[in-house]
Amino acid sequence: MTNNYNKTKEWLSLAFRNVERVIKNYQFSDYSECVYKIQISIEQLQKALILLLGLQFRKIHDPSKILDSIVNSDSLEIDIEILNRIKEVAFLAKGIEGEGTATRYGTIEEGKLISPEDKFGKLEADKYLKDLKNILLNLKEIFKEIPHLKQDIPLFIKFIKKCEDLLLE
Repeated sequence: MTNNYNKTKEWLSLAFRNVERVIKNYQFSDYSECVYKIQISIEQLQKALILLLGLQFRKIHDPSKILDSIVNSDSLEIDIEILNRIKEVAFLAKGIEGEGTATRYGTIEEGKLISPEDKFGKLEADKYLKDLKNILLNLKEIFKEIPHLKQDIPLFIKFIKKCEDLLLE
């Protein structure tokens, strides 16, 4: 039987694998691929949180909308500190979610294709990497209170540190 904790851990595992790719792509200065993997990681981290809260979702690429609905709901009883962290995660995620498919396919501007490589450089990678780091910080604080998920806290700490190190370079 699959429970909320198992589903949460599955999504965390996916997210952490992609955070590893974020780090490698950043180290290789492949910033457009880094931004794409940040987008995927943030989406997967939010989905882990949504599942932890006992909610289900269909295919969605902007899970911050679900988190916003949780924050604005009167039907769920959630500690105010955790609610504030959920609100912060949703807020931080909106930036990269707003890029939509541009991280994969680029955009068309004035009739010309702007590739992801031309659109996303180090500046954008740094911005979204900082958002990812702060999402990880907030989720670490939420998840550390859950006995079934405490063993994942060292991974949160590891990836927060790696993000901080990259941002200092």
